[in-house]
Amino acid sequence: MFDFFHRSLRNKLLVAFMIIGFFPYLLFLTYTLFLSETKILDKTVTDQYHQVDMMIHAMQTHLHLLEKEVLFLSKLDIMDDLIAEDIDKRISRLLTQKYHDYNITLTLLAVDTNQVIIAASNKTMLTRPFTLPVNTTASKHHIIIDRMLYIYAPISASFDREKALGMLVLQYDLNNLGTYLTHQQDRHAYIINPYTHISIGDRRLFHITLKKNQESLIAQEHLIVYKKLDTILKGWYFVYGVDKHIALAFLYDFIRFMLYLSPLIFAAIIFIAVRYSKHMVKPIVQLTQITDHIIRTKDYSTTLSLSTRDETAHLSNSFNNMIQTTRDALEDLERENQIRLQRFIQLIEVFNTIIQTKNEADCILVSVTYLKELTQQTAITFHDHTGVCHTGIDLYVNDFEHNQKLYYGTISLDLETFDDTNERNFYRSIATMIMLQLDRIRLINHTLCASRAKSAFISNMSHELRTPLNAIIGFAQYLITYENLSDDQQDSVAHIESSAQYLLGMINEILDIAKIEAGKMMVHKESVAIVKLIETTCAMLRPLADDKELSLTFHTEIPHNRYCHTDPKLFKQIVLNLLANAIKFTDEGEIGLSMTLKENILTLTITDSGIGIEPKDITGLFHDFTQVANVMQKRQRGTGLGLSLSKQMARLLGGDISLHSDGIDKGCRATLFIKL
Repeated sequence: MFDFFHRSLRNKLLVAFMIIGFFPYLLFLTYTLFLSETKILDKTVTDQYHQVDMMIHAMQTHLHLLEKEVLFLSKLDIMDDLIAEDIDKRISRLLTQKYHDYNITLTLLAVDTNQVIIAASNKTMLTRPFTLPVNTTASKHHIIIDRMLYIYAPISASFDREKALGMLVLQYDLNNLGTYLTHQQDRHAYIINPYTHISIGDRRLFHITLKKNQESLIAQEHLIVYKKLDTILKGWYFVYGVDKHIALAFLYDFIRFMLYLSPLIFAAIIFIAVRYSKHMVKPIVQLTQITDHIIRTKDYSTTLSLSTRDETAHLSNSFNNMIQTTRDALEDLERENQIRLQRFIQLIEVFNTIIQTKNEADCILVSVTYLKELTQQTAITFHDHTGVCHTGIDLYVNDFEHNQKLYYGTISLDLETFDDTNERNFYRSIATMIMLQLDRIRLINHTLCASRAKSAFISNMSHELRTPLNAIIGFAQYLITYENLSDDQQDSVAHIESSAQYLLGMINEILDIAKIEAGKMMVHKESVAIVKLIETTCAMLRPLADDKELSLTFHTEIPHNRYCHTDPKLFKQIVLNLLANAIKFTDEGEIGLSMTLKENILTLTITDSGIGIEPKDITGLFHDFTQVANVMQKRQRGTGLGLSLSKQMARLLGGDISLHSDGIDKGCRATLFIKL
């Protein structure tokens, strides 16, 4: 009989559990005969009301926090971007970040005064119309439509709180409240609107009528309580039910009963624990100590030795076998990691060396030399397409002109002689590096040839075209002053002089773009009285505006004695181009210039009341030789280089140019940003 206990730890635990649990179980059965069902139900109802209050408080706290968050966001200064052109940047990023912070099903929307969505955490909703059937000036900031809760707040300008910019809306899926409902198998909860019969949670088990503000009901299988909600979910009900067999459990009274018998139970437990625990726990303690030692010291040579003959002895043997297997696996893994690390270092060295080669011959020579060192095979050679090599690594290069692959040659390294797949992949990676470097060398050479040809062409053009054009302009200007010409002849000569000036300007613009692309456009920065420079530029073009009877105004709060560090020639050329464009494409109305300086950022804005442009065509205007068809195109000639050249000059000065227009016949706004 004692051998029965010594051979099985399970038997020892079984006997101990039977001794500890048998007598309390009998006493428990006796006590249940006198337990009052009414008492248990009353306590369960009290606990249910407490649980309902906790869940309602959690939901309402969550919704109030969302409402406070919406009110807080609507008052941020960033909302002023609703009247700026970059609303889809900062506000959308803010709404998207808040959406990720919540990590629930909701959508944040910024709606302008025209009830159009202009910023959203879900970008698919942009530019959609959006209307809420609410009075946004009321004290309430929420409304429930179907399963959606809309929390909203009006947005006012930070510089004028009386100026309404739109509305911030949080579209919240009420199904999110399901996380605040209990999801246990024997407990059920849901919230419901008795008027619309919309519910959140599973209400299939309950068939009740909601009449009072709160009530407890005993159904056939469940004990149910419900309570009417207020604040944001006003008019909804929270329903909570517990399976009746759970409600009638004897847990709490059994605990009290166990307290009365605790001295006897404790005595029995202490007796059994003292008698058996030390012997039962000793093997487990030893195993724990050995495991902690291995974890602390990483010494996998440690083994566990026990003198017992039960399951712990089998566990000890299995543990020792596992440690041995782990030790062998770690040693193999360490050796393999060393090999992989060495190969990785070699691959990086090969790559760094190959990428520094300047021509194809050096690339092949260096690659073959490295392959000989890595493989210890001195017979490795390279065979081009004219040679003969039956086995090896084939190299291919790209024909960029015809968009196809061309056979380049073969390195006589037979990968099939390597048994390790990783080893073969290692040499294939080197081959890929070689082909990429060959493509890079060929592409660089091709690009350099094209660049030299382009530079030579532009240089020849500058000498071949500008000299005769200057002569044409000079002769035309001489003929204009000749008194014996008729009026028609004077007009013809004037057309010749104008066309020649136009061609000379176009050639100069092309040469300027070529200089910028070649990196030869030099920037000479100096201290400049920026306001005086703009006034001088306006004075140069004011006669053109006066000829068309256009109002040309300039406004700035920058002092006249304020000096800025920039290139006056390039800056003036940019302003001339932008202002000339505004005058060219405006037949009537006004042209306004405004300039601000804030945190070393100089912003110059030119607005006109001209023909405008479709927003989708704005990006194309900054491409070389690009013009947009319009009604003034027949009257106003251009090369399509002015805006492109101005944008590149602005970038040379550390800035940029942007255009904005609401459409045809709605004018245009050009903005120049320069970081000083």
